[in-house]
Amino acid sequence: MNFILMLISVLLTAVLSISGGILLLYGKSKFVKFVQKIGPVIAFVVLVYAVFGDIVPEILEEDELEMPVLVGLIIAGSLAAALIGFVMGHFHHHNDIHKHRSKENEIETHGDKQIKNLSQAYTMLAVDSVHAIADGIVLGTSFIASPATGISACLATVAHEIPQEVGDFSIMQRAKIKKGTILKYQALSSLVSVPAAIVAYLVGNALLEALPTVLAIVAGFLLYVAFGELVCIFESIRQKLPRELK
Repeated sequence: MNFILMLISVLLTAVLSISGGILLLYGKSKFVKFVQKIGPVIAFVVLVYAVFGDIVPEILEEDELEMPVLVGLIIAGSLAAALIGFVMGHFHHHNDIHKHRSKENEIETHGDKQIKNLSQAYTMLAVDSVHAIADGIVLGTSFIASPATGISACLATVAHEIPQEVGDFSIMQRAKIKKGTILKYQALSSLVSVPAAIVAYLVGNALLEALPTVLAIVAGFLLYVAFGELVCIFESIRQKLPRELK
């Protein structure tokens, strides 16, 4: 029964994750702007709750890890996530194109990278697929601990992915890819998380003794993502400050 719940939850997570991008494609601009504005705040809150409200209490309940070891594993998970992000060259696209005033009071646009050609857009899609595999592993592992922990991790993933996918969809739009093709490729990329979750769940069930250690590393991954959301929040606040305070 837990496996079926995991499967349904991960599938729904994959579908909901691209909902913001779908609305972007088909003209719901007001909702998209709202998601880009409030999305990082929601994601940060849900991610922090998933770690300290579900995963860490679940680990402590097992009473198999000493506190220094638990903290060390969480830090190791965060550092591993940072290293993977650095190697992959993956940057969040919450506010894919940011606007600011130049010295001449003209509006300028910039992003981590302005991606305007097909090869770069498809590279981004491949990176997102790898990201989806990582999400699937996290979700599958979380459901081994308990259904509540798994669902909490799913909500955290959705809250994080919706604003990011809005940026991803806009990048592919600027690469002049057709709407139907964008939707098909992004859906396939997101659904990669489902088989990854299944494998993680089945393998994890065979390694239950190592579950507290795995969950601690997962908590570190989620905290790293939460930190990324916090950076987005601070950057958004900074952009609204008067020029002399920036």
